[in-house]
Amino acid sequence: MNKKGTFSYNYWRPAVTVDNVVFSFDGTHLNVLLIRRGRPPFKDCWAFPGGFLDEQETLEEAARRELKEETGLTPKYLIEIGSFSALDRDPRGRTITIAYASVVRPGQTENATAGDDADDCQWFPIVEMPPLAFDHADIFQKALFMLRIGIIRDPVAFMLLDDTFTLPEMQRLYTDVFNREFDRRNFQKKFLASGMLSPVRSNDEEKKSAHAPIHYRFNEEGYMQFKEKVTKC
Repeated sequence: MNKKGTFSYNYWRPAVTVDNVVFSFDGTHLNVLLIRRGRPPFKDCWAFPGGFLDEQETLEEAARRELKEETGLTPKYLIEIGSFSALDRDPRGRTITIAYASVVRPGQTENATAGDDADDCQWFPIVEMPPLAFDHADIFQKALFMLRIGIIRDPVAFMLLDDTFTLPEMQRLYTDVFNREFDRRNFQKKFLASGMLSPVRSNDEEKKSAHAPIHYRFNEEGYMQFKEKVTKC
């Protein structure tokens, strides 16, 4: 029994860390945010923002704190994607990490600035990522898998797009996320028929050209109706 009158056990305890995989979309490519480590191990290597769990915080609180300290970002969407516990994943000793994934809109990407023990932070297209420290390559694959599930089950794709967007932009996002080409006509037909998109073409665009790209906005009510319909099928 410890000083506080509660039970304690003489079991060995590993260190616990959190890591953040942050996705963004710039209209052409799906990107991920990396920091360049300023301290050993893996000094000067690229990694996901993260750090050690403090004694008086939850895992999610730690993930949000580390992300804010190292990049300045505070995304609303944050989900736990899994734990990673390979025996040799951290040369400092036995360390278990819990990874989180989040997304930010295009207008938020410029807010990312390196802080704390991160020497730099940059957005990288997922097809041009550098070698990663620790087991972060494995964490990335799990995060991408969970992003795909999120886009299929929930309106996560619209959290990556601007408030208004074109269908070609949306198709490029899906192409990068799912690593496959989609037939343009079928892709557009499917989403236009779903009711989850509302056109927002302005009068200025109408005057400039009848062929100007139409911009759309996410229709939450239409999405919920579509989801309910699909669930009943």
